[in-house]
Amino acid sequence: MAQWIETYRGVVNPWECDVVQHFTIAYYFDRFADATRNFLDHCAADGIDAGLDHGPVRHHATFQNELRAGAGFHILTGVIDIDALALRIGHQVLDSTSGETVTWVTQTLALSQALPSAKRRKLAALCLPWSGPRIPDRRILGAARGQLAARDRVKAWEIDESGAMSLPAHIHRFSAASMQTLAAVGMTSRYMQDCRRGYSTFELDFTQVAGAGVGDIIDITTSVAHLGNSSLRLAHRMTGRNGAEIAFLMQSGVHLDTDARRSTAIPDELRPAIEKLLHREE
Repeated sequence: MAQWIETYRGVVNPWECDVVQHFTIAYYFDRFADATRNFLDHCAADGIDAGLDHGPVRHHATFQNELRAGAGFHILTGVIDIDALALRIGHQVLDSTSGETVTWVTQTLALSQALPSAKRRKLAALCLPWSGPRIPDRRILGAARGQLAARDRVKAWEIDESGAMSLPAHIHRFSAASMQTLAAVGMTSRYMQDCRRGYSTFELDFTQVAGAGVGDIIDITTSVAHLGNSSLRLAHRMTGRNGAEIAFLMQSGVHLDTDARRSTAIPDELRPAIEKLLHREE
C-alpha cells in the first residue's frame, strides 16, 4: 500500500541561517535533493531512476512557517502524479517537535519514453493524494529588462553525484542575485540593520533547463515581476557559456519586520527604484 516515506531527518545548523535569522533557502534545497535521491533509492532498487530523462526539472516550494537555528525537522516524500512525460514527487517538511508541516515542495522530473511499462505501473502504484498547494500554471519570465545581479564560476566542490552543478549551488546564486537587487533599490544591509527589516521568501518556482560544469561562467539577470503592498516577486534568469540558458527562478517574498516576524508595507521611498525594474507578468 502506498505511503509517505521519511527520506530525511536532521537539524538547522546556526551557520545555515540567513540575514533574517531563519533557514536559508539554498539549504532547504540541499535537503530536498537528498530526499529525492533517498526516495528513488528506496522505491527504485530495480532501476526506475534510470528511466529519468534529461529534460527540464521544476521545483515548486511554498514556505508556510519558519525553521530557525537548532530546529529539528524531517521530510516525508511520495509520488503524487505520473503521466507519459513526467514524474511528480511531493515533499512535506515537518517540524519534528510539533509535527506541523512548514514547507510543501513538488518536483517534476522528465521521464524517458524508453522507461518500461512495468516500471511506470510500479510508480503509478506509489501515487498518493497531495494536500499541499496547487502548482501554478505560470509562464517563465526572463529577465531581459532586468539587470546583471550575479556573476561567477562553477567550483569543483559544487558538483553533485550527477556530475553537474548541484541544486543548492543554483539557489545560493539566486539568493546572491536577490540581495544585489534589493540593495540596488535601497534595501541595503545598512537599511536592514538600522530599520530591522528584511526580505523573507514564501514561494519559489525553479525550473532547470540545462546543466553547468566546473569552470563554467554563471550570469544571473533579475527583474521585478510583481510589486504589492508588502510583497515583491523577483524573476531571475541564469545563463552560462555564450548565454546558454541554465535555469529560471520566480521568487516571491515579503518585506519583513524582523522583530515582529511578520510582513510590513514596503516604504514609499523604495517604490520608484523598484518600479524601474518592474516587468509585469502577463
